Amino acid sequence: MSHQTLLESIKDGEGLRGHESEVRAELAKNPKSIVVLDDDPTGTQTVYDVPVITEWTEDILERELLASPVFFILTNSRSLQVNEADALGELLGSRLQKLAEKHQKKLIIISRSDSTLRGHYPNEVDALEKGMGLRHSKQLLVPAFFEGGRYTYDDIHYVKEGNDFIPAAETPFAKDNTFGYTSSNLKDWIVEKSEGKIDRNTIDSISVKELRSISSEEIKIRVERPNTTHLVINATSYTDLQVMALAALQCNAPLLFRTAASFVNAISGIDIKPCLTKDEILIDPSSNGALIVVGSYVPKTTAQLAYIKEYGDAKFLELDVTNIFNIDLFCKELVLLVDKINFNIKSGRDVVVFTSRKVVKGATKQESLEIVNRVSNALISIVKKIRIRPKYILAKGGITSSDVATKGLNVRRANVLGQVLKGVPVWQLDQESKFPDMPYIVFPGNVGDDKALYELITVLK
Repeated sequence: MSHQTLLESIKDGEGLRGHESEVRAELAKNPKSIVVLDDDPTGTQTVYDVPVITEWTEDILERELLASPVFFILTNSRSLQVNEADALGELLGSRLQKLAEKHQKKLIIISRSDSTLRGHYPNEVDALEKGMGLRHSKQLLVPAFFEGGRYTYDDIHYVKEGNDFIPAAETPFAKDNTFGYTSSNLKDWIVEKSEGKIDRNTIDSISVKELRSISSEEIKIRVERPNTTHLVINATSYTDLQVMALAALQCNAPLLFRTAASFVNAISGIDIKPCLTKDEILIDPSSNGALIVVGSYVPKTTAQLAYIKEYGDAKFLELDVTNIFNIDLFCKELVLLVDKINFNIKSGRDVVVFTSRKVVKGATKQESLEIVNRVSNALISIVKKIRIRPKYILAKGGITSSDVATKGLNVRRANVLGQVLKGVPVWQLDQESKFPDMPYIVFPGNVGDDKALYELITVLK
């Protein structure tokens, strides 16, 4: 397929009438509780005025289910080993289903994951289905994320880089040590990720052309076909997702969703808002410096770090991860880093703490994930020990931002204020956190061009 065809589809989609009002009307007529299980904190990158919880006791889930028509549960399951992710999915499915039945709520459960296809799939969604006690549910795969330049067309998932649209399997994200893959065609990708357990003949797809030419009722009939187990949803515009959302809300068959961030807006009827201004983020101005924590290793993050080093005026402090197995040396380094961070933040200077860029790999996918978690634990330790309240904290990378929030800052609940850049959410932290009401910026590793991190920090000077 030529890039021109995809560009034309995107452009044509921008001119289509949206279906937000129909989605809202359907939700008003048949209310649903929309719960987004987020495998890292970046799934909030398109919403606003929506709560995020980081704990899932029955009491906490019950309180949120009764109070919020849409909410996120930050599971951080992408950082877990496969058996742990499965156990968590089953537990959450069971608890949510039990509470929904108790309060006569109809559930829409979205397993939100990476728009570049990294994460535990399909096992995580299978575990959720088991926990909910569902039989013969349909799984809808919707990885489009327009704010980050991710589009699905003719069943191929594309990542936009500059003016190019690159099939996902040809990007650096597909070389991930833990979640790598070889297929850009999402039907093949589902088979690949299931290690051949899912029959390709049971996977259907809804094309962009169909979403723009047939009714939601006809799409609903397609989804409910008895022999279909999985559906790939193509989309190059929000209108495509809204039509699919409307059909899904009207379905009688049990559905589970594996999506990126854009579909959350479509199925909940949340409008897209302009990016937040500096005054909307820094509600309580401070003369202290900001703290930027960079843990992501993807090439995009490394390029952004290189740009800000060249053009920025922050204090840069490197955490040498090659010492990660020398505990004494590593701990001494952490103590020195914390002292330098406190001094510079108090002096009003922004501080960028970053992990050394050499990737330390394990012999297996499991070992590689364990090393990632060790590095993340070091960053958590730094955040726990800082004494001076920063103007804001920005965390770069999914696992990093989750661990910094929940383990470093003790965040139990936060409110999503909106986005500071497209695809970059800002949270306002709860009163129980280490720094109450402080803005916390979740900057995904795979979002933005080389200048994006520099421009964000400059805006908030």
